[in-house]
Amino acid sequence: MLEIPAEFPLEEVKKEILQFCVQAKSRNAILEYILVDDSTSNFRRYIGQLLKQRLLKNNINDKPYSRQEQFIITQKGLNYLKAIAY
Repeated sequence: MLEIPAEFPLEEVKKEILQFCVQAKSRNAILEYILVDDSTSNFRRYIGQLLKQRLLKNNINDKPYSRQEQFIITQKGLNYLKAIAY
């Protein structure tokens, strides 16, 4: 589990989430992994930004707010991880 200090750069959190989501993960599992509360504001700040950038995608496209919804890294997200690895 990742422990986020108060001044942890958002780019580092993004990297950690993308690496964690190589396999589909639930909203709660992702937010728990980065040690933040499962709230709408945290969802928007961390997961929502990655969805907008198309680095993550949800597995249930026709029911975006399903409690069974999970998130997985996209090809664009994998390319991003490769690019920042060097």
